Amino acid sequence: MSAPSPAPDAALLAELRELAGRAARAGGWIAHRAFDQHFTVRLKADRSEVTDVDLAAQQAVIDTLWAARPHDAIIAEEERAAGGPPPTADRVTWAVDPLDGTRNFVRGIPAYACSVGALLEGYPIVGAIFEPQRDRLFLGDAAGDLTLNGQPIARRVTSGPARGPGLKAVAAIPSSPSRDLAPLTAAWLDHFVCRCFGATALHLAMVAAGEIDAALCDNARLWDIAAGAALLAAAGCPITRPDGSNLFPLDVAAYHNEELPLITASAATWASVPRVR
Repeated sequence: MSAPSPAPDAALLAELRELAGRAARAGGWIAHRAFDQHFTVRLKADRSEVTDVDLAAQQAVIDTLWAARPHDAIIAEEERAAGGPPPTADRVTWAVDPLDGTRNFVRGIPAYACSVGALLEGYPIVGAIFEPQRDRLFLGDAAGDLTLNGQPIARRVTSGPARGPGLKAVAAIPSSPSRDLAPLTAAWLDHFVCRCFGATALHLAMVAAGEIDAALCDNARLWDIAAGAALLAAAGCPITRPDGSNLFPLDVAAYHNEELPLITASAATWASVPRVR
C-alpha cells in the first residue's frame, strides 16, 4: 500500500488546490474549443500523436501556474517547462498533461482531460483533472478533500453486496499493455469486467470517484498520474506499483520521463486485485 504523504499546511493546500483547478480549466477549455475543428497532428519520437492543441493547452496551464507561483518547477508532457527552476523535493513541482487522451481527441472521441498535479517531498499533494466535454472538474488534496465541480463526491458503490450478490467489479486496463504487464493484464481480464476509456487521468479520477472499482495503468509517466494519485489519496484508494511496492515518494529531481506503471482500487476491492508475483 502507498506510503503516507506529507501534510502541508492548510493555507498552502488551499492555494494549490484553487490554482490547480484554474489551470486545468484553462488548458481543458482550449481543447474543448478545438474539438472537431481543424488542427495539426504529428508523431513524436515514441510514435504517439501530438497536436498544436496539446501545445496551446500546455502553454495556457504553464502561464496560469507561473503567473501565480513563478518559483515552482513544472514537468510537462510535451517538454520540461523551459526557463523555470529545476524540480527538487522541497519545492512545489507541478506535473502537467495538457491533453490526456490525444488519440481520442484526434479521432473525435469525447474522452480526454487536462491533468494538473502538485508534488511536494516526492508526494502528489493536490490534483485537478478537468474533463471538458462533460464540464467535470475533479479536485483532491492531501487533507482528504475530494470534490467534483465544487461538491463533495459521494462515492458510488459499483460492485459487491450493496449492488447485488455476485456482481463483478469493473476495472480500467491499458489499451496496449507492455510485454512485461501482458500476463497481469490477462489476469485482470479474468478477474474483472474491464473497460478502456483511452485516458489514464480519467481512469484514475473514475476510481477516486467510485465510478469504477480499479485501474491498471501501463506506459504512464508522471504527468499522466500525479493529479490522479492525489485524487486517489484523498478518496482513500491505495495506489502502488504492479508488484505492490510503493510508487511514492518519487525523486522528482532525478525523474527523466521513466514509465510509472501502477495499480489502484477502492478500499473494498483492493484485497482481491491481481498483482505481479
